[in-house]
Amino acid sequence: MIRSLFLMTFLLASLSLVAQDFSKELQDKIAGYVQSNPYEKVYLHTDKSHYFSNDTIWVKAYGLVENGAELPQATPTVPLYVNLYSNLTREPVEQMIIRLDEGMGFGDMVLPRDINPGNYSLIAYSKRSEEMGEHYLFAKDIWIGDIKDAFIPRTELEGTLNVSFFPEGGDLVEGLESKVGFKATGDKGLGEEFYGFLIQNQKDTLLRFESNQMGMGSFAFIPEKGSQYIAYVKSLNSKWKTASLPKAKSKGSILRVDVLSDEDLGFIEIESNDSMNQEMLLVALSAGKSIWRENVTLENGSAKVTFEKDDFPPGITQITMMEAGSFPIAERLVYMHPYAQAQTEFSLDKASYKPKEWVEMDILVMDEFGAPLAGNFSIAVTDAGQVVSEPHAANILSHYRLSAELKGLVENPYYYFDLENAEAEKHLDELLLTQGWRRFSWEKLADKNSKTFDFEKGLKISGQVKQLGGNPIKEPHQVTLMVNSYYDLPQVLEGETDEEGRFLFSDLDFTDSVSVFTQAYLQKEGKANAPKKNNDMQLDYLDVKLRPDKLITGIPVGQIEDLDFEYVVKVGEARNMMEEFILGQEVLLQEITVEASNLSKPNDYRTLLYGDRPDASLPVKREDFVYANAIQFLRGRVPGVQVIGDVFDFQNPPRVIIRGGMITGNASGRPQNAGNPILIDGQPSDVLMAMSLNMIDIERVDVIKSQGKAALMSGVPYINILTKTGNPPSELEDDPRLGQGNDLLFTKGYVAKREFYVPSGQAEEGSPFALDFRSTLYWNPSLSANEDGRIRISFPLNEGNSSFDVSFEGLSDANEPVYGNFSFSEESRR
Repeated sequence: MIRSLFLMTFLLASLSLVAQDFSKELQDKIAGYVQSNPYEKVYLHTDKSHYFSNDTIWVKAYGLVENGAELPQATPTVPLYVNLYSNLTREPVEQMIIRLDEGMGFGDMVLPRDINPGNYSLIAYSKRSEEMGEHYLFAKDIWIGDIKDAFIPRTELEGTLNVSFFPEGGDLVEGLESKVGFKATGDKGLGEEFYGFLIQNQKDTLLRFESNQMGMGSFAFIPEKGSQYIAYVKSLNSKWKTASLPKAKSKGSILRVDVLSDEDLGFIEIESNDSMNQEMLLVALSAGKSIWRENVTLENGSAKVTFEKDDFPPGITQITMMEAGSFPIAERLVYMHPYAQAQTEFSLDKASYKPKEWVEMDILVMDEFGAPLAGNFSIAVTDAGQVVSEPHAANILSHYRLSAELKGLVENPYYYFDLENAEAEKHLDELLLTQGWRRFSWEKLADKNSKTFDFEKGLKISGQVKQLGGNPIKEPHQVTLMVNSYYDLPQVLEGETDEEGRFLFSDLDFTDSVSVFTQAYLQKEGKANAPKKNNDMQLDYLDVKLRPDKLITGIPVGQIEDLDFEYVVKVGEARNMMEEFILGQEVLLQEITVEASNLSKPNDYRTLLYGDRPDASLPVKREDFVYANAIQFLRGRVPGVQVIGDVFDFQNPPRVIIRGGMITGNASGRPQNAGNPILIDGQPSDVLMAMSLNMIDIERVDVIKSQGKAALMSGVPYINILTKTGNPPSELEDDPRLGQGNDLLFTKGYVAKREFYVPSGQAEEGSPFALDFRSTLYWNPSLSANEDGRIRISFPLNEGNSSFDVSFEGLSDANEPVYGNFSFSEESRR
């Protein structure tokens, strides 16, 4: 880790060799680097750790940057890309883009019904973190499928055992006592508990050592001149093996840091057999800032420094030792104040509950001293009988304070912050002896050519214009772009290509599936000076990010064994019954409307409500593009369907009235002459959305009048507007807009925000919908606490298990990570 630092020459070239000037100039250089290269951290809170097919992953995203300011800031990034990957394939299974607003956003991902069971990973990244490298991406592992069949990637008997040794500070030096950290992994790359012996010169046993349960630990010894050191190691799953220690240097300096032996003080010891009276500089960096530095003069090759731990903020501190005016020669990571963390208190309105009864829960958020904290939070309540609750799994606190700072996998990261874990500080110190640092390196500071990265403020659409035949263009072209979405009004943008014909529209804002239509013009010389299309146009598809090479950890065995599998089986049967009911409804709809249709034709999910057999259907043809919108297009075309009002008026929009379906007036409780429902691609919408659609993007308009076909809409007639955007399998090459100077692209914008469904509890007795075995009982990504730190929520229990888990995460107004968990049960099943 430290060897590469010796290649540096920047300090000799750019900074004064006078110790005090060197120290000040170094601090200024660090501050400038951090300000121009802010460090971004992204975290996802999901409602649970494992899911079923056709399930929904509910997500809250948090993003911070550290740029040298006193407190972290909300990331300026707006688009956050979230991909779901299987451990068996490289391309994403599902994708979504979350829109961050002041560093926070939320969305949901519906899993395919035919998704294969197995280990999956949610990868979240911004364009900035992607450019900085795979170490900076956020990853969360989940299991999809029946929890009884969860694959646990653990080592097998006689499996691989890999042991590595890490001298404190970076090097072993002959004649100087060094602390050596060690870490072992098994054949799946996870920590493996083991023990071993340190052997000198193949014959003398110096000491015996053993790891903690995660395969880490440390020992101390003095390397002797001319000696070789080998460790013999063994785990329960491996045979005896040998592992070599790094070779000791004949001359050098070592750094020892102790933050465990005293509650208030930290101690640094320096020893050298080379620089007996050399002046050294100690520098401490934390949270992107230089927080402490001290000049130290060695006397007879040694020095001791004491510091107040309260002068250091909570979190990882990087302590570097360098010869004054020269380059770093040793480095150590330590953690200050792991127990300095926000607290949460949960209280319930009752001591016991009945199945499906509503729960009133109060939450109090406080800092470590008990003072209330205001902030923005998310919460998930899950059925403990169905969902594995991992007590030391990653959360927002462990991610921001630990995992986001280190290279590689940190197993069970909350283990190191558990207030009831007596070994947490010791084992955390051992982790930092062995885990790589990704936050800051002196090489980056030395690289004068390193580029800074911008934060992406919106979505982008790009493409290229060429001459007919594919040759490069010779002059800039005007480009017009139209984005059509039924969530928003159409966006029309104008721009110009560069000299190579490339164009880019950035900072765009659109939601869900959209169609993007572009056309390029060449300015025509002449009296009319009218633009003319005489070129080829091609839009760029979004790059598919392949799965990063990372370890997918699975679910801890012990936690799965705690589940009540009889209950899990019962829940699975109820879920299968519901699935069969839904599929049966779809089949029934198809049977009702099959008649002379092509049985091999795939179901169109947009028309399942009426089996793709409307009472009237109006296909949109090229000559119909003259209509302003679908409402004007519908007027006067179907008997019994009236359009009342001005089809161009968005302030007082028109109404679609279908005779024989909806009762209006005072007795009905509905407004007089209320319009019938309007759906877009099978989803409830309204007339304003329908008026916003471009006619070019509409495939057809279906009218459903008969009560039989409108049964699933309570017998109320309605219209369904089918878009080309909502039907990706349609043949794009047949689109009338394609051709010379034009191109069309269907793409996705930010995920549309949906509310988590909370049942009212009013279900028909005996129907499948009365079987309430929800695994996630409650999800709310938008909880706010004011200055009193208090939040109240309410939710209904299910009728299955009697134990429930609560996961509460978020950020205080000072952007301090907050995590709390809580478990409760029905004390009686009255």
